[in-house]
Amino acid sequence: MNFDIDKTVNPQLLGLAWMLGTWEGEANGNWPGLGDFHIGVRIDFSSNGTRYMHYICQTYWLDDDNNPSKPFSMETGFWFPHDDATVDVVMADADGWMENYKGTIKGAKIELTSDVVARIDTADEPYTGGQRLYGNVNGQLLWTWDCATTDVPIQPFIWATLNHTAVEVGSAL
Repeated sequence: MNFDIDKTVNPQLLGLAWMLGTWEGEANGNWPGLGDFHIGVRIDFSSNGTRYMHYICQTYWLDDDNNPSKPFSMETGFWFPHDDATVDVVMADADGWMENYKGTIKGAKIELTSDVVARIDTADEPYTGGQRLYGNVNGQLLWTWDCATTDVPIQPFIWATLNHTAVEVGSAL
C-alpha cells in the first residue's frame, strides 16, 4: 500500500492517514423490513491538525439512473487513535443515537465494536450496537457495518467498496 502523507498531519493520526479525504461509491445492504437495498455513499475523513480525525458519512437512495434521490442516513463523529494501535470513535447518527466504538488498527485495517450506545426516545430504530470494518484494499475503502437492535441480533447491514475521489490535505489552525 503506497500513499503520500501530508506533512501537516498530526503524528498521532499516522495510522489513519490513508483514510483522509473523500470516498464515494455504491453500497449494498439488507435489513428486516427493508430487504435487499442499493444506496449511494459518501464518506469524508478530515483533520484540522489536532489528535483526532473528523468523520461524516452520508448515504442516499438512488433513482433509476443511479443519481441521488433522497437521504438514507447520515452520521458524524471523531476518531481518536492511540499509540498502542487502538482507536476510540464517537459517532452520532441522525436517526437518533450516538455510540462509542473501541477498535484496533492493523496496518490498513480498522475493526470497531460498539462499547456504549445511547438513544433518544424517538429514535428511528431501537439500535443497540454494531461492528464496523474499514480497510484499504487495492486503493479502495472496504467498509462494512453490522448492526443490532432490540428486535434483531447483530447481522450484516451495509457493505461497500468506495473510491478515493478527493485527497484531504491536513491543515493546522
